[in-house]
Amino acid sequence: MMVRRYILYSVVKSFFAALAVLYSVMIIVEWISLGQFMTVKDADLLALAMLPMAVFVIPMALLFSVLFALERLSSESEIIAMKACGISHSTLFMPIFWFSIFCMVIQIFISCYFGPQSMQIIKSRLLEEAPRKIYSFIQEREFDNTFKNIIFYVESVDLVKKELHSVFIETRGRDAYVVTAQKGFLDVTSSGIMMRLSNGSVFMQKDTMLRSVSFDEYAFGLEANFGRELDISSYETATQPQLLAMIKKKPEPKLIKEFHNRFSFPILNLILGLVGITFGIQRPRTPKFTGFVIGVGTIVCYYLVFIFSSRLVKGEVIGPVLGAWIPDAVFACALAGIWLWRKALSREGG
Repeated sequence: MMVRRYILYSVVKSFFAALAVLYSVMIIVEWISLGQFMTVKDADLLALAMLPMAVFVIPMALLFSVLFALERLSSESEIIAMKACGISHSTLFMPIFWFSIFCMVIQIFISCYFGPQSMQIIKSRLLEEAPRKIYSFIQEREFDNTFKNIIFYVESVDLVKKELHSVFIETRGRDAYVVTAQKGFLDVTSSGIMMRLSNGSVFMQKDTMLRSVSFDEYAFGLEANFGRELDISSYETATQPQLLAMIKKKPEPKLIKEFHNRFSFPILNLILGLVGITFGIQRPRTPKFTGFVIGVGTIVCYYLVFIFSSRLVKGEVIGPVLGAWIPDAVFACALAGIWLWRKALSREGG
């Protein structure tokens, strides 16, 4: 019993250290992604984003913690001493196995309920604040379709003076026209977003007739699709029951795959726990950081298989259900093959 608690303590301690490192990296990435829409006052949203991040962080932290803990115990010859005292493999590895199941259950709840609920709050907050940060959505020297029914181009944006320079706008629809202006301003009013242009021209064409009108001031309303600009999909904010209702209403492959991913991805914790057990125990003279190399290699391989299966689903080569479970199946088969190979080697050696 003491041995089990000692091993569990070693793994859990490494697990929280890995969580701290991985979360730091993920928060920096998230800040870079959403930093243009967020200020220091919105820092609580980053804390809230830690829940959906856990879907990726927990499996990686589990794998690294198991590998590092077992590698340390091996390098200090503690594993050899435990085996010499007659401690069985089940006693050594059972705490890791149950901790992997614990991580799997926690991740299922986060994937199915808590993560989407936190994304709902994040999306609603960002959408509420988005109109006041409208200039952050404007990309310089790029054709942008942030606003509905128009293509927008700006040479430069002055965030201090809140000015747009060298504005080009092309409208879509039946009565299409082109607007150019030296300067532009975006005003947020109670009725919506208002675009004000100065010193420009409007070019309109109807049949074979082309008309040009110059103006000193020109104002019109805009409708922005901030949800798309924030890159938060509707299914990401849907809990599992809500996602199931969306699938029944419109059974798209990406929705079906997302539904099954929320179960298949947490099971990865159990597989990675077994991977850590398989490769964690090293010989005392094994080079350092072997566990880190194995961990990175495993995560990269899983990511490649995941992307490959997603591409197959998108190309309609395989179904979304199979695509969601292929990565787990591939890793489970590979792990079983390694065990059988090691068992065959041990028999030959015996």
